[in-house]
Amino acid sequence: MPEEGVPKKEHNDILSFEDMEKIISVLVELGIKKVRVTGGEPLVRRGCTSFLKDLGQMPINQVSLTTNGFYIDQYKDELKEVRLDLLNVSLDSLDADKFKTITRGGDINQVLSGLQTAKEIGIKNIKVNAVLMKGLNDMDIRRFAEFGKENEIKVRFIELMPFSVCRSYENYGISADKVIKANGLIRTQQKDYSNNVETYMFEDGLEIGFIRPISNKFCAACNRVRLTADGKLLLCLHGQAYVDLKDKIENREELKEAIINGIKMKPKEHEINEGVIQSREMNSIGG
Repeated sequence: MPEEGVPKKEHNDILSFEDMEKIISVLVELGIKKVRVTGGEPLVRRGCTSFLKDLGQMPINQVSLTTNGFYIDQYKDELKEVRLDLLNVSLDSLDADKFKTITRGGDINQVLSGLQTAKEIGIKNIKVNAVLMKGLNDMDIRRFAEFGKENEIKVRFIELMPFSVCRSYENYGISADKVIKANGLIRTQQKDYSNNVETYMFEDGLEIGFIRPISNKFCAACNRVRLTADGKLLLCLHGQAYVDLKDKIENREELKEAIINGIKMKPKEHEINEGVIQSREMNSIGG
């Protein structure tokens, strides 16, 4: 979390839930089978659970939510009534003090309580994502693996990715390969191709997952697009190309044409290694 917080937007600057549903319905017509609601933190937006409920009525295979876990307890009754095929909870440290530092004051117990609540209300597929950061959590791989086993939750470490607007990568970037080698991890045959997760295990069989967009580029298998809150369809997490859909929402055919033309612009792969770095902040793109 940036020390100064994140810039606020006016209501007129962002899409309404109705606008999002119109865009998503066209994407579904064009073949999209999975929709993930993310942020920032999606549950800070009033009406998010109703939006999730609407998505659950669409003819898609998976509705998922990525959250920091802080508001699961608050919205447990609403979430109980929502179709959630997958819940991802971001948790970058299991140490209370480190967690407080990373989140600028967050209470880890609130997140742990939210995870327990998610299990109690019947969400079956729960995963924890931790961004791999040098000096903050790279020494806690086994602790996370034990946490996952104890709570029957899959834990995956995601390599920190560089963004030009902050110095996080310079300060905390570390290759998953280095961590895998340091912990003597053994590659298993398991791989979640839908999320590009590679599973490794310790000598005693304890498992942990890694997503390696830097050290093991998987762009050839990427079929994702991202719709930002202000109506831009991003074709690549690390690319600058986008299509602005906000002024086309009321004309379905024009909207469909813009989406099709946009997806044709989806790059073959990111160019991080060539020095092409995303200029937007991650919290304005979506995880």
